[in-house]
Amino acid sequence: MIIGITGTLGAGKGTIVDYLTENQGFRHYSVRSFLIKEIEKRGLEVNRDSMTSVANDLRALNSPSFIVDQLFVE
Repeated sequence: MIIGITGTLGAGKGTIVDYLTENQGFRHYSVRSFLIKEIEKRGLEVNRDSMTSVANDLRALNSPSFIVDQLFVE
C-alpha cells in the first residue's frame, strides 16, 4: 500500500508520518530530502523558493511524476 501525504504548512503531515512509520510499519520517502540534495548539487540556497523552482524544473524536464519515481529507485 502506498499513501501520499500532502498539506499546507502546519497541517500535521509529520505527525501522521511518524504514526505510520512507528506504529504501522510504513517506510517514509521524503520529497523534501530529495529536493534538498538536488538543490545542494545545483549550488543553490536551500529555501522554499528554491524547492519550488527545482521541483518545477525537474517535472518540466522529465515528467510530472519524476520526483516520486526517483524516490522508489533510491
